Parts: sequence; C-alpha cells; structure tokens
Amino acid sequence: MGAASGNTGAGTVSTPIATAFHADWQPGDRALLFGHPSGAALALTPSAGWSAPAGPSWPVSEGSNSRLYAWTRELQSGDAPPTLTPSGAITCAWTMVVLRGVGGIAQVAVSSAAGSPLTLPTLPGVAAGSALVAAAHCRVASSTIPTVITLPGAYTKPVDHATSRPTANANIRAAAGHQVAAASGSYGGDLVTSDVTGSMLALLVELPALGTDAALTATLPALTGQIAAAAADDAAFTAALPALGARWWGQAGSSSGAAARIVTDTTGGRLTTDSAGRWM
Repeated sequence: MGAASGNTGAGTVSTPIATAFHADWQPGDRALLFGHPSGAALALTPSAGWSAPAGPSWPVSEGSNSRLYAWTRELQSGDAPPTLTPSGAITCAWTMVVLRGVGGIAQVAVSSAAGSPLTLPTLPGVAAGSALVAAAHCRVASSTIPTVITLPGAYTKPVDHATSRPTANANIRAAAGHQVAAASGSYGGDLVTSDVTGSMLALLVELPALGTDAALTATLPALTGQIAAAAADDAAFTAALPALGARWWGQAGSSSGAAARIVTDTTGGRLTTDSAGRWM
C-alpha cells in the first residue's frame, strides 16, 4: 500500500491540479483518488479513465461549501498521474491511496457532520482480508487551520495535510488511511476527529482481497474431474455459477469460432470454456 497527497497551498487554483502516484506503484494496482474542494458551485473533473464508485451521488456535501469526491482506476503500464481540473478558482486538497492484491470496490458509504467529531459510515458484510480505506476532511470557513485529523486507531494514516491560505479565508485539512479486515462483519461507526471544529466529510471503502472468493474456492475442487473430462457443456459448474456471489457472473463470448462462455469477476480473474464447452 502506498499513498500520496497534495493541495492548492496558500491560494486558489483555476488550472488543472497535478497529482502523484506512490513511488512503488505497479500495473494492476488499484488506485483511489479523493478530491476535497471548498466551494458550492465549483466542480472537479479527473483525467480520462478514472471513474466514480457506484452508490453515493458525487460529490457528497456538508453545508454549503464542503465537498468530497472519489474516483478509482486499476493502474496500467504507462499510466501518468491524473490531473483534477476545477471549474473555477478553487481551494482544494487531494489524497490518493494505491493498493496491491485487491479487486474492485465492493461497497462505499459516506458520512458528514457540521463539527468534530464525525462518525465513520458503517459497511455491513465486509469479508475477512478485505482492505478498508477511510478518507476524511475538515473545512473551516476562516480562523485557525486544523493541524491534525485523527482516524480510528486501527487505521494506518500515511497522509494528513492542509491548505495554507491566510486565516481570513477558507482552508481544508484532509487525511486518508487503511486497514485490513481481520474478520468478517460490519466495520465503521467509530469516530474521526479534528483538533479544530469545522465542516467534516468522510467515506469508507471496501476492496476485497484477490483470491478470497470462498464460494468459488469451495466449488472448484468438486468439479475438477468434470473440468478435465467433460466433452460437452459442463452443466454442474454452469449451474453452480449463480451461487458464487455478486463478484462472479457468466458472459457470452466465443472460443475458436464456437459458442463459449466466460466467467469473470471484478478483480479481472477469469475462467472460460473451450470450443467443446469444457471449463478451463
């Protein structure tokens, strides 16, 4: 896991805001980019290829000027760090977390508070081994700039930083952290605090670990002989697919010019049938 962060510093910015990857990123890593702008009528647009997670309506807001965005991407060879283009002169922070060995986003939830502390949202049914990423910020309209955001103790917090405009102006402090779920169950509901009270927003994201689809793992050994020997459609395995959970599904495809099916998941894992209908 790696992280990077930045902000617009001592003034506002109306040109694209540069971001950065953690130095050790590799193709196949999963990046989460969070935008923390101040301004009711101002928008942030990322570079092409970055998508907002399903679920919340982005940006989420607290009060009239505190906003939070999220985008994600599976990093590819040759990728350059994205930019965030504002719709006008903006005060903004950004945080980016890059994870290895995880799939796509399983679920995300958001929460808000008009002052400190803030309660993290709750994610039900988190799988053991999943990565949990929390991101939060505190916006102050003026006066003292927050010097620290404290995430719950289980989270490793690699980034925590603030804009530095004169205190007559608005400023934002943003932080992000992660943990690995030690057991299946619900996570969240604990407190995030800022040393200076202000408008607070937070989100919590689950990303399942690769290779932890217990239903698939349990199903495959019983089907080994069929996968190896079936001369026609592997009916038993095909029938088992719907029970494997939301991460797995069948798709139409082709193999050697004949009808075939592909079984894929949100992590990019894949099984397919050959031209004889055998799973491989």
